[in-house]
Amino acid sequence: MKLHYFHGRGPLRSLVMLRDQRRVELFIKPIGDDVWALVALSGPLNGQPEKHRCQGPYRSITRAEGVLRSIAGALMGDDYQPQPHDYVVWSVMAQRLARSIRVDCDASAGHFHFDPDQYEPIG
Repeated sequence: MKLHYFHGRGPLRSLVMLRDQRRVELFIKPIGDDVWALVALSGPLNGQPEKHRCQGPYRSITRAEGVLRSIAGALMGDDYQPQPHDYVVWSVMAQRLARSIRVDCDASAGHFHFDPDQYEPIG
């Protein structure tokens, strides 16, 4: 098994990844005061997203960015190629999906552990 981790330069708030005619867009979106969500959208290269996944809330931008980089690395293991200079096209949908994540402590209480080896692929 080969492990991948996407090492980009500077802060990473979104990333486009491509494989054949498939596009995956990964986003870190604000959903409250210092609360962040990770949204992944997948679909055809020139179409609308067909699948989506949301994760969070994350209480630090650093944690959310670490999760995004881990997922990007896992997708690289599935032959997706990062396109850090491509523009995202599904950001409005990503923000709408991010807002569906509850940020109040009582609603989202619990202990969560992200294991990048157990992700459900969306591509």
